[in-house]
Amino acid sequence: MMRFDARALFGGALSGLAGGLFGVGGGIILIPLLTGPFKLTQHQAHGTSLAIIGATAAVSLLIYALHGNVAWVTAAIVGFSSIWGARWGARLAARTSAGQLGRVFALFLVIVAVRLLWKVPAGGEPPVVGSVTGIALNLGIGLAVGLLAGYMGVGGGILAVPAFTLLLGMSQQVAQGTSLAVILVTGPVGALEHHRHGNVVTRLVAPFALGAVLGGPLASLLAQRLPQETLVRAFAVFILANAANLWLRAERQRRQPASP
Repeated sequence: MMRFDARALFGGALSGLAGGLFGVGGGIILIPLLTGPFKLTQHQAHGTSLAIIGATAAVSLLIYALHGNVAWVTAAIVGFSSIWGARWGARLAARTSAGQLGRVFALFLVIVAVRLLWKVPAGGEPPVVGSVTGIALNLGIGLAVGLLAGYMGVGGGILAVPAFTLLLGMSQQVAQGTSLAVILVTGPVGALEHHRHGNVVTRLVAPFALGAVLGGPLASLLAQRLPQETLVRAFAVFILANAANLWLRAERQRRQPASP
């Protein structure tokens, strides 16, 4: 039991470091760990990941907020609309086969890696969200982020951060802080929907969340001070390695029923 707890704490700390550093929930770290060493099914990994990432978002968000790097109005609008998207995404995931879900997630990780390798645009002035167009854009981003979060078992930050920088003109740090505020909504909502389908392994949530609480603030502090380019590129390579491993595992699962 002690070994199990240590592994869960370490895995949670890794997800917390990724979440705090890049403004994501850490699901792209958690899901390969949960389906690998912890032997969860793909559906269980997605639901359990969503139950854990709320802790990462909460502690990391505090650091970003103390440095003034959260656009609260945008977070509120996007978070509100993401609730519906997260529920739809979780329901869609429950209807998808485990092998297919694994391949979809592997492709998603490749897209994430390409996104992280791409040069991040420079941030401009704080976004204006008071206009009808601005509100509609934020609502649309929220629906997309929530759908991705509920379906993929991640916080949605991989979509939210580039949307905030490219569409709303936020700086990278403000985009990441605002993303964490949204994840604080999408994570629990998606987890509750997955729990209704029996896809949250509750015994793993506490030790992973504790590790995330330890790792998240440290990485968030680094994100306020250090240049991101080298770390982002290294992280993208790690994601590509996980995507390849996940795809191969999904392919083995697909061929297994055909074997006598």
